[in-house]
Amino acid sequence: MPPAHTAQQKAAISGFQNFTSVDRNTALRFLKSNGWDTQTAVNSYFNNGGGGSAAPSAAKTNLGKMFDKYREDVANSPDTVGAEGLMRYLSDAKVDLEGLETLAVLEIIQAPTMGEVTREGFVDGWSILSCDSIDKQKTYIKNLKQTLPSNKEQYAKVYKHTFQLAKSPTQKGVPLDMAVTYWDLLFTSPLSAVKWTTDNTPWSAWWVEYLNSSWKKAVNKDMWNETLKFAQMTLEDEVMSFWNEEASWPSVIDDFVGWVKEKRGDVPAETMEE
Repeated sequence: MPPAHTAQQKAAISGFQNFTSVDRNTALRFLKSNGWDTQTAVNSYFNNGGGGSAAPSAAKTNLGKMFDKYREDVANSPDTVGAEGLMRYLSDAKVDLEGLETLAVLEIIQAPTMGEVTREGFVDGWSILSCDSIDKQKTYIKNLKQTLPSNKEQYAKVYKHTFQLAKSPTQKGVPLDMAVTYWDLLFTSPLSAVKWTTDNTPWSAWWVEYLNSSWKKAVNKDMWNETLKFAQMTLEDEVMSFWNEEASWPSVIDDFVGWVKEKRGDVPAETMEE
């Protein structure tokens, strides 16, 4: 008799079947071969021709036509959808414009900025996922919302792409107020795979408090990416035993470590001032 599946595995089987409409054995085969990661298994299923998806060329044609519906300046920008068209698309796809799912969708279609989508990004992004209709995209997004909170790999992609969305094309960094807004969403959303808070330390709130009081500079790409790494490590090791002065953290994180230790009373204030 085969071993019983865990509650998490049963949920993965149900989720895979609901999204793909396959039988239980097919669901098990794809889930087992993809480490029980529902999102990865679904992608593998469609990438291997599952679901009766349209041929690649036909899918791209369908996606090109869909893209055309949302263009605003056809004559001057035939391969670009601007802010207004993007809002209409996200609304049609039933995406919460203020939720983390918006950032996840913009990562899929590789939007270069928050208010712009390119034909190449839109067509290639959805074509890879075999989602060549608005209904397929809505179903994919619904499934993504269910799996993202436990999929740190996908979440990391969304997090890193958000830096591109947040900065202007002419700047190398993101203004601090803009970065803080996105950090709040990325680290506190119910869809986040890295909810940056622990029983004894409200990490994300303290990070913002520290930056607003002591940093006040733009956020570069290295600082942005290292913040995610630091957040993940603090969730596993709240006392920050992983940190030492010789490590190559950005100086702002080094200073934040000292600030946190003093605020929590880990070390006396006079010691920090020496």
